[in-house]
Amino acid sequence: MINSSVDKLTRSTNFLRFLGQHALIAQEESPSTAGEEEIEDQKYHFVSLMLNLVNTFLYMVNTYIIVPTADDYSVSLGAASTVCGVVIGSMAVAQVFSSVYFSAWSNKSYFKPLVFSSIVLFLGNVCYAMAYDTKSLTVLIVGRLLCGLGSARAVNRRYISDCVPARIRMQASAGFVSASALGMACGPALAGLLQWRFKIYMVTFSQSTLPGWLMAVAWLLYLVWLCISFKEPNRATEADDTPHNRASGKTKCGYWAS
Repeated sequence: MINSSVDKLTRSTNFLRFLGQHALIAQEESPSTAGEEEIEDQKYHFVSLMLNLVNTFLYMVNTYIIVPTADDYSVSLGAASTVCGVVIGSMAVAQVFSSVYFSAWSNKSYFKPLVFSSIVLFLGNVCYAMAYDTKSLTVLIVGRLLCGLGSARAVNRRYISDCVPARIRMQASAGFVSASALGMACGPALAGLLQWRFKIYMVTFSQSTLPGWLMAVAWLLYLVWLCISFKEPNRATEADDTPHNRASGKTKCGYWAS
């Protein structure tokens, strides 16, 4: 309590706090009591937190891995090179809508939204990769829209806010920001390595389609890991914690907008 008061008076900000605030994830202002810490510990599961951070990383990779090749991909389908802006931006537009229903869904479950997100992202990447062989720009854009509709970043933030104990919430928030930044950096780098071209039966693998196939495999593996290892938090303990959240001026609906 003394350290917290000194910190407020001096307005000092360490690196982890800066990253946590950048993630727009609420942080406890007052120290938790022993009972509240026990409730938080019952909801916390380290592997589930890691799965949320991996989901964040993969989604950001998925967003930026097509940037180096979207231009050539659009031209190969008979569209103007400027259409690549629509291909890249359609995912972000669809994410606006996914934030609404995923945040509402997370009121009841964290596991089911993550499973749904993984399936939709898998299908979206398959559509993106298959657009070359179907010679359809529509399939390409639909694939990217599906990827945007599978964005579970609202669930990832909500899980950290609700299920991670206050004593490590700032570190988890920093991990969320770091996973996002790492994904943004790895996406174009991976695209630069996928410079092969070959064909298996009627399916073409090239620098334009390989990002879609790679991410489809990544989401499929993630889905298997999710189904095996994710632990759904105890909603009974979360309900018990609601009066504390109200007293501190926080409600569940306050997290979805971020």
